[in-house]
Amino acid sequence: MARSPRIQYYGAIYHIIHEGKGNIFNGDEDKIKLLEIIEGVKANSDFLLLAYSILDNRYDFLVKCHNIPISKSMQRINMAYTKYFNSKYKRKGTPYKDRYKSIVVENENHMLNYIWEIHRIPLVKGLVDYVEEYKWTSDALYKFNVESIVDVGYVLNDLDEDRFKAIKEYTKLMKSDNIYINKDKDNDNYNYLDGILRDICKNEMDFYLIKNGSRKAYLRNLKKEYVIRSKKWGYKTCEIGENIGITARAIRKYL
Repeated sequence: MARSPRIQYYGAIYHIIHEGKGNIFNGDEDKIKLLEIIEGVKANSDFLLLAYSILDNRYDFLVKCHNIPISKSMQRINMAYTKYFNSKYKRKGTPYKDRYKSIVVENENHMLNYIWEIHRIPLVKGLVDYVEEYKWTSDALYKFNVESIVDVGYVLNDLDEDRFKAIKEYTKLMKSDNIYINKDKDNDNYNYLDGILRDICKNEMDFYLIKNGSRKAYLRNLKKEYVIRSKKWGYKTCEIGENIGITARAIRKYL
């Protein structure tokens, strides 16, 4: 089966996920090398790195692209790291399990949701008890206002023009057990589950139909994505079901 083409356009933000066949990083030296390669590619490309997390068997990035397609930059990064990895460990072929996944962040207002998710991966995987304990994410760069390989200013400036207040707000958000931020809404009254659903639906009619219990076949994939994302953000099955009028049994089928 032919691979589907990647969605690419000016200003697109992507959550990049790349997994190895096994461990692709066998220590700090390997992780440092990946960051050095990214820094070199970034200097001659046209993208912002907004967050990263590096585990032994995978890496996650959040990137914002401009004129150069992300596929070009990712190709350079992966080829350079593969060459380094194979030379160091006397191997051949690719250390990666498959091609990288790229999830389009369709609404820039949701950047912080993805940053929150990426920085918590080591915690979710049980590697640490607190996000701050894991040194191979970009979380500390935000909290200590370090402008380096990660373009922390792009995100922090969006939170507040005062950098001290922005870091304070960032730190508060990252400590949340679950977040779903949509800055176009009043956070005190906003239904976050509706925010997830609106982010998935391509138009207001689909949103209206799902909210009102429509059983149209084409809506099933949207409902499934809504359930998966809502569970991902920590919502309970009863909360998810009540919001769109489906049973716990239906939710289990989607999962």
